[in-house]
Amino acid sequence: PASLQDGCDAFISHSWSDDGAAKWAALQQWCACFQVRHGREPRLWFDKCCVDQTNIEDDLRCLPVFLSGCTTLLVLCGETY
Repeated sequence: PASLQDGCDAFISHSWSDDGAAKWAALQQWCACFQVRHGREPRLWFDKCCVDQTNIEDDLRCLPVFLSGCTTLLVLCGETY
């Protein structure tokens, strides 16, 4: 997982109800473009990986801090987003 100390290239926003394969394809495309521009893989912030799933309520209060620590907001829009 990305650390805010190391810098985070993108905060990923999505709906858990949207098509996973479509979101994965869009993310792969974005990552490939990022790698061409920057010469490295992006550091990403994923809620499932970066939010303590045993203490979601407390971590969600920190969401503005997590978001502000990322350079880009990447929205993977689907039908339910």
